[in-house]
Amino acid sequence: MPSMQPSPWASCCTWWNPTGPLGDMPALVWPAVPLLFANIAGSMCGALLPTGNAVDVIEDVEATLIDNGMPCAILRAEDFGLTGEEDRATLEAEAGVKARLEAIRLKAGPMMGLGDVVGASVPQMTLVSRARQGGVISTRSFIPHRVHASIGVLAAVTVATATRLEAGPAATLAAEPADKIYRVEHPTGLTEVLLDLDENGTIRGAGTVRTARKLFDGLVFAVDDNGDPTSP
Repeated sequence: MPSMQPSPWASCCTWWNPTGPLGDMPALVWPAVPLLFANIAGSMCGALLPTGNAVDVIEDVEATLIDNGMPCAILRAEDFGLTGEEDRATLEAEAGVKARLEAIRLKAGPMMGLGDVVGASVPQMTLVSRARQGGVISTRSFIPHRVHASIGVLAAVTVATATRLEAGPAATLAAEPADKIYRVEHPTGLTEVLLDLDENGTIRGAGTVRTARKLFDGLVFAVDDNGDPTSP
């Protein structure tokens, strides 16, 4: 469930779209709200690591099969002859890569307790590489066959969680964040992930940052059980 308790991550965020209809307006500063979720491990698969392993080998490729809000198979981009810097159009044209990923996905599904995933959108297939824009790790996601323009919030949470494992593609490529914010890079930017760790490094909760702004205010005049007006 979401936790709105005070957090060391609370700050403010600046939004500005220089090419949009508000491009000639000053930047707008809104308060940042850390949105943390608990008990999301194994949300679909029943366990954070449904096979019990940080690393499984499928079709001769190492993968982390993990579910911390979104079932994902996390693999190294380099194992598919990729750098991890490719844009969406380039990856969409990689028919051989997509065929290999699908073969792995069809085997990963039953291993993760998802059954036959031929017509399913999970597990998501996420290729990881070292971050290049100051983040923790870089991703390219297939859902299930099309390349995602960015990365879903819970998929980003799951990838960030994988960087905390003792082994696996994400764990071996990740950079430790200095400010405890796990910035997951993707084709169009990055997603900030928050991991709430206890003193032993165990993940108690995970989530992301959203901004809050006032939309409206007003008065509501209600009536009591007898139909008489009450004070606002």
